[in-house]
Amino acid sequence: MGYYGINILIKRKDNNMINALKEVSLKSLDMINKNAEGLNKLAGFLHNTQEQLNLLATKVLELEKKLEVYEQRNNN
Repeated sequence: MGYYGINILIKRKDNNMINALKEVSLKSLDMINKNAEGLNKLAGFLHNTQEQLNLLATKVLELEKKLEVYEQRNNN
């Protein structure tokens, strides 16, 4: 096999390696996108949870104030 034949084999091997790397890269990007989507969903869930906790804390404070007023009335 001459120089020309060896060059062709090297180019084929390089092309195969490049194609394999492209496939791995695309799969990696797909996994990164799926992870990002999952993180966005988690962030949305946590945001909603925080809003609900804030509403609950507000209600507790309102009830504590009402209880304080009620207790003051009953102690007098």
